[in-house]
Amino acid sequence: MGEESMAEVMSYICPTCGSEAQVGTPCPGCSKRREKARRSWEQDPSMDGLGETQEFDYEDFVQREFGRGKQAQGGLKWYWWLLAVLVLVAFVAVTFGLS
Repeated sequence: MGEESMAEVMSYICPTCGSEAQVGTPCPGCSKRREKARRSWEQDPSMDGLGETQEFDYEDFVQREFGRGKQAQGGLKWYWWLLAVLVLVAFVAVTFGLS
């Protein structure tokens, strides 16, 4: 294998942007876009002080996200209790050889 063919083997087409990249080096197309892109809202100076004026209401958040669950209101259904009792009886029967 010549030097050029080895270079072809050691390069690949980036699945994100489609530019050719060498193995072991960052993709030239993606790294150019990363330099232009903002890193996060935490590093944006216009977002300074975000959330300082209002307090976070955890109870309101839980209510909005999850609402009231059925188990919180009524507990377990009757068939789950029946299943638990049957499993317990089967366990005791197998353990003590009552079958």
